[in-house]
Amino acid sequence: MRNPKWVVVAVAAVTVFLLSGCVATASDVAETDGETSVPTDSGSLDPELVEQLEAALDAGFATSGLPGVIVGVWIPGEGEWVSARGESEVGTGEPIGRDNQQKIGSITKTIVSTVMLQVIGESDFDISLDDTLDRWYPEFPEASNITVRMLLNHSSGTGEAGRAQVDRICSAPYAVPTSDELIAVSAATPRADFAPGEGFEYANTNYFLLGGILEQVTGTDLATLVHDRITEPFDMDRSRFAPDGKVTAPLTHGYSDFCPELGEPAETIDWSNGESWAGGAMVSTLDDLHAWGEALGEGAGVTPELQAERYVDIAALPGQTGAGYGLGTGVEYDVATGCVTSVSHAGAEPGYGSNLAYYPLTGAVLAMLGNGDGGTGDAVAEVGKALAPVLNPTLKGSPPTEPCAAPWG
Repeated sequence: MRNPKWVVVAVAAVTVFLLSGCVATASDVAETDGETSVPTDSGSLDPELVEQLEAALDAGFATSGLPGVIVGVWIPGEGEWVSARGESEVGTGEPIGRDNQQKIGSITKTIVSTVMLQVIGESDFDISLDDTLDRWYPEFPEASNITVRMLLNHSSGTGEAGRAQVDRICSAPYAVPTSDELIAVSAATPRADFAPGEGFEYANTNYFLLGGILEQVTGTDLATLVHDRITEPFDMDRSRFAPDGKVTAPLTHGYSDFCPELGEPAETIDWSNGESWAGGAMVSTLDDLHAWGEALGEGAGVTPELQAERYVDIAALPGQTGAGYGLGTGVEYDVATGCVTSVSHAGAEPGYGSNLAYYPLTGAVLAMLGNGDGGTGDAVAEVGKALAPVLNPTLKGSPPTEPCAAPWG
């Protein structure tokens, strides 16, 4: 879910998240200036790079105001780096561990879009990117002019509920509305001021409709589709499509400033993900996001033709050059060659923030999980901004010298 200030950090700022791999137990935690710091095992990563990352993480965490954060970076052939700051539950001193489960918000869109592209590529199902919405939702505004493709890259112009959605969550944080109820609310939400396919408006509505289409086309509920096609085959044992919002131990508690009437901050560990459904209802862990980042970058069961479409059919982001929103992911590309340099998505749910990125030219994966929202959903992005200058040269790799025949060569 997103409020009016939540923008799609699909590029520069979005390719600022991190992840990597090593953990510490509670006995490994050191106290520094009142902040919990988990030492890292950098594997074979250059010690100078690790030192720079640790310093950047310190600075970003201090700026973010998050109760806790864990980040990781995996670079094929070089090693991994995982480091945490703060607490998984305020007052306990326990750091966020790499197997801690939490809500990951709109990173869910990378998963739902992948399921849709898988289904489109299979002969068993009668659906294409250019089918129009009126096949399934004939009464939805502009249904005959909105395609599946437009829903995937947010160019349909369907309206974003914004503050109204946040208000519904604050008034009933444990409610789990049905998908039909969410789509009905979406239909009544004013459209963006452009015709279908002629602009960009990030809206969960697009993914509510995609989730509903998937269930109608396959005859299978979305939770089962995600399990059978994503979490099970890619060994994401600690990930689940969870509109009920339930997380299992070890877990990370969330703290939100979105609802002042419920406390500042309000603890959100047991709130539902119902208002986000196909747009943001996944729960996951750092290691599972690593697995998903690799799978996403390698195609995740999508045909090569549709994989190419995913990163070529980009809706432009206002004011951005060399970046846009593809079919379910943020995409950054080299303008001179057309080569994709990063594939990413941010996520936010009340009390939580997350980031995930894959770097095609190096095969690196980066992810970040935090347990606060700062009242804007942008708190985790502050950590990413601090890390980006250190990470981008390594993760993006050398600039390509020749045009890419496919999105990344």
